[in-house]
Amino acid sequence: MRRLYHRRFPDVPVPVPVDAIAEDLLGLRVVERELLGCSGMLVPWRREIRLDAAESRAAPGRRRFTLAHEIGHWICHCRRADPGEILCRAGDVDAPGDPREREANVFAAELVMPEEAVRAAHADGLSPGEIAASLDVSVEALEWRLYNLALTDEPPVSASPGG
Repeated sequence: MRRLYHRRFPDVPVPVPVDAIAEDLLGLRVVERELLGCSGMLVPWRREIRLDAAESRAAPGRRRFTLAHEIGHWICHCRRADPGEILCRAGDVDAPGDPREREANVFAAELVMPEEAVRAAHADGLSPGEIAASLDVSVEALEWRLYNLALTDEPPVSASPGG
């Protein structure tokens, strides 16, 4: 997805432009709603991603991961004619038994934290905080990415990669 965007819109720097990928590449409308009741929601038949406005204001890095997560649902899970709404509540995202949520998390991590960028920054000796800032993601999400790329031995203390 990231490479397709870069082919269509060259010379785009990191951090990855997740809003533009959703809107310009995929034709999805991104809206923020107060009191959404979940971090993010995909409404496929409206081609719409809804994000919790308060959470978006409080944690911009988490907002980017949530948006990438919902894009992941669009790409990976909306092949059916009527897939229905996909709501991502904390309990759903953290549920180890739901392969759709795990797949959307993996997709999001790969989209907003490109492996080559993470590996290069890590090899340059940047701290997790510095790498997270350069990618505009939460430190928690970046720590999970480092762990999943086997660049650290210990998993982060929290259970959620969205940070």
